[in-house]
Amino acid sequence: MILLFVVFVFLATVFLGVPLVWAILLSAVLPILVFDLGYPLQALYLNFIGGVEPNHFIAIPLFIVAGELMSRGGVGARIITFSRALLGFMPGGLGMVVVGASMIFGGISGSAIADSAAIGSVMIKNMAKQGYKPAFAAGLVAAAGTIGIIIPPSIPLLIYGFVAGVSVKDLFLAGTVPGILFGLLFMIVCYRVGKSSGCDAGGQKTHWPTLGRSFLATAPALFMPVLILGGIFSGFVTPTEAAALAVVYGLFVTMFVYRDFHLRDLPSLMIDAFVTSAIVMAVIGATSVLGWLITLEQMPSILVGAVQELSSSPWVFLLLVNVVMLVLGLVLDPVPAILLTAPLFLPTAQSFGVDPVHLGVVMTCNVAIGLFTPPVGATLYVASRISGVGVLSIARSMASLYGAAILALALVTYIPAISMTLVRMF
Repeated sequence: MILLFVVFVFLATVFLGVPLVWAILLSAVLPILVFDLGYPLQALYLNFIGGVEPNHFIAIPLFIVAGELMSRGGVGARIITFSRALLGFMPGGLGMVVVGASMIFGGISGSAIADSAAIGSVMIKNMAKQGYKPAFAAGLVAAAGTIGIIIPPSIPLLIYGFVAGVSVKDLFLAGTVPGILFGLLFMIVCYRVGKSSGCDAGGQKTHWPTLGRSFLATAPALFMPVLILGGIFSGFVTPTEAAALAVVYGLFVTMFVYRDFHLRDLPSLMIDAFVTSAIVMAVIGATSVLGWLITLEQMPSILVGAVQELSSSPWVFLLLVNVVMLVLGLVLDPVPAILLTAPLFLPTAQSFGVDPVHLGVVMTCNVAIGLFTPPVGATLYVASRISGVGVLSIARSMASLYGAAILALALVTYIPAISMTLVRMF
């Protein structure tokens, strides 16, 4: 009963437009008052503060700063140039450039919104000039940008690891192949669109010297994910230390190698990163309060019993996870969606023998799809603002991209080897 009340209060407040942090806190306070649970309200404050105190959360603002550094200046343009030299000769090649550049940029910034903005600002107009429909071009940028939160370093995977007590190294390994799978399926859509419409038939081959020059120009940026992931996977640094290294390296590359970032730009960057980090940490604190109530009232055990009564199959459980996360992804950003649901899903997943690492990747893939789905899809609105095309028009043009994303989600969900093979190997 209390679990249903919490869900109702949260959804009602979110749909009424209450700010997310207050919606989460109301979902924790009202059950205590309505059901007279007797918990001291002072405990809410203590749990809020305690939720943001762990030292490993320092990695979050550091990764945000590193992503902001690499998303400013000419890094995106250099990645696009390299992707065009690598992929532009195929039918649908310009669309493939968007996907390939988004995958590379996502491995640097870890942010779907930064990815869509950096790639979309250059590629939407170029695709329209090539003959692509502007709505499809914008939709492709919105969809491909979300690969940035599946491929490491991914902030949603990082936060899931901290909340669930799962190895961040394992999560980053597990997200690599699913991110590539999403990218390959999006590229197949681009191939079909380019070939069937005739707007991008390809055929212009890239000479090796041109490819080499574009790679060398991009190499300093490409080394950032190697530095981060190599350090974490080798055990040489912790995720927090890797985030600090990323900031130092990002400053070096943008200021001394590319020279498109200056000290005078640093205050505005730090303010933007501070605002983003503050929002994330406030949400973490609020969800810690709700998590405290959920634990005390044994709501995970109630959910486990309810799901087991419905079915004893892990396949059905994973289907329910997908349905819930896709619905939440329509109204919530990835971080709060994962923070709210991970404490509920983890005990149930363990009762069904589902690996917590696999569950984290499945949840992240779901919220990635939510980012380019109306009504609240963040990358969808970024692409709409850049292209000048309405959100609904973009969404209508994305049927094939939605189909590819759902297929990728189904494969990742029901073939655990896609996400777990690299984890077991290393």
